[in-house]
Amino acid sequence: MKAKTAKLYHWATEKANSKRASIWIALLFSLEIFLFIPLDAVLMFFCLQNRQKIFYYVSIAAIASLLSACMGYFLGHFLWEWIGPYIVPHFISLSLFSQIGLHFQQYESWAVFLGALLPFPLKALSLTAGVFHLPLLPFICCLAAARLLRFMIVGASMAFWGEKVKTFMDQHFHYIIILIAAKLALALGFFWIITQS
Repeated sequence: MKAKTAKLYHWATEKANSKRASIWIALLFSLEIFLFIPLDAVLMFFCLQNRQKIFYYVSIAAIASLLSACMGYFLGHFLWEWIGPYIVPHFISLSLFSQIGLHFQQYESWAVFLGALLPFPLKALSLTAGVFHLPLLPFICCLAAARLLRFMIVGASMAFWGEKVKTFMDQHFHYIIILIAAKLALALGFFWIITQS
């Protein structure tokens, strides 16, 4: 296991230090709606490897994440009749989906802003906003502001405490991967339990 994580660490470091690092960030964050990996950790890793480009990476991540969210919004807005039966109740229970929708309709912009700022799945946030036809411009503005703020916090943390974080990551990358895998397993288990209710 440690040998595999060492190879993964070497591969990730290679990508983060390559000339195409910004392209990797743009690609990953533009596909955020389809991915289950925590992309804040990816941004953190890239910022650690290139601390002189932190805020450049933050900007790319925020723009790409916004594009991904718009994709989710339009999928929910225009294609829900076709994709909805595959998502509800297979990935989320009808009652929970209705409850989320009710909060979105009540709080609209605040719900989008807080959902995008906190570790709430972008796919659920953007799809639900589209399904319940939240106004597009406030959705874009609130999500862009929240995502930029969230990624700026990540970038600023790496700028101030980068050396300590990098030393910790170099020494404990194996355990970090295990924790991420455990988090993903818990999230999938949680969603499975919800769908059974």
